Amino acid sequence: MQILKPLLHPPIARLWAGLSLAAIGDQVYRIALIWLSVQLAGAHASWVTAAEAMTVLATALFAGAWAEGWNHRRTMIGCDLARAGLALAPVIAWATGCLNLWTLLIPSVALAALRGVFEPALQASVPQLAPSRVLLTPTNALMDATARLARLVGPTIAGALAGFLPTVGLMAATTLTSLASAIAITSLRDQLPRQPRTAHGSRFEMLTRGFRAIRHHGYFRYLLWRGGVVNGLWVVSLWLCLPLTVQRGGLEAFGAHGLGVVGLVMGAYGVGNLASNLVVGGLMVRRPVTMILVGNAALGLGLALMGWAALAAPKDLAAPLIMAASAFTALGGPVTDVPMATLRQTVFAAHEVAAVYRLSIVFDWGGMLLATAVAPLALQAVSPEMTILLCGGVIVAVAAVGLAQPGAPADWEAMTAAQSSHG
Repeated sequence: MQILKPLLHPPIARLWAGLSLAAIGDQVYRIALIWLSVQLAGAHASWVTAAEAMTVLATALFAGAWAEGWNHRRTMIGCDLARAGLALAPVIAWATGCLNLWTLLIPSVALAALRGVFEPALQASVPQLAPSRVLLTPTNALMDATARLARLVGPTIAGALAGFLPTVGLMAATTLTSLASAIAITSLRDQLPRQPRTAHGSRFEMLTRGFRAIRHHGYFRYLLWRGGVVNGLWVVSLWLCLPLTVQRGGLEAFGAHGLGVVGLVMGAYGVGNLASNLVVGGLMVRRPVTMILVGNAALGLGLALMGWAALAAPKDLAAPLIMAASAFTALGGPVTDVPMATLRQTVFAAHEVAAVYRLSIVFDWGGMLLATAVAPLALQAVSPEMTILLCGGVIVAVAAVGLAQPGAPADWEAMTAAQSSHG
């Protein structure tokens, strides 16, 4: 299986193991965070995600540009160590009787800021570990699989532990898994040496480097705003409307209720993610733009099916049907993300990769910020179930726009192949 071939290289295997553990801890933390936020604030829990999105956006724009000259390995280690400490803050607040929306929000915002620094450093490091094009795509798929695996394992762990641990106690898992990730990255001293410093220019030039890198890649601008729309609607559907739907409807499945049902649905999402990732990781990506749009269409259709199941299915079947639709939704993620990562790493020069990835973060998290800020107002007029259905429909429409344009995506694929050969 192609996706497993990078694991034959010990440095890649160590990095993947550390990142996988960290991603599982992040998922457990995330599920506990959104459930506690919904209990404390209802639909206004979306402000937690909005604040996170605004933080990642600001970090990618400003601190991320500044951090590009740092040693990537040390940057990732520092982020992991800081994440380990911050994850304990809500637990301490709960133990001292101070747990409220603010004591959830503040550490979550700080954790989000670290993501805006860690992920560009990781993206820029992958080509150093997998220098050949043959190895690059399966390595990207393998790294992408860390989040997919976490969406399977994390919710399952959260759902299992929720029966006998306080929800806030689940957040402590991130401390241990972040430390494991830091240890794994520390071991890559020889494989990830300090990169040569490049001239950064003025602060304005640093901030706009990503925009300047894509100025001759017109199709990439469409892919960026598409990512903002899709990610915004995705996060509103799964991380706000789903918990509200479970809470409002009193949904149960296989003896689970409340947070346990949310865990089952997200676990099903993880199954679909992982299955899709295993397939995509074995493909030679020859038409990346087409794959990205088809993946988005599948994701949108799956969300629409989740909304339909919540609206129309009998109550005793609603949760199992939502789980099935969630697994289908997840198939689109790797079909979109793996070719997008390969595009960035092959079309752009090595010194541009981190800047272009930061630009992707700006659009993706900018979309999340806008969507989650508007969501509480929308939910006053539209039910959470209908919101999920409508979000799925809009995502399908956005993918159709790209597929239906005259000459696209065929012309884009030809441009991408030419740019890759000169990258």
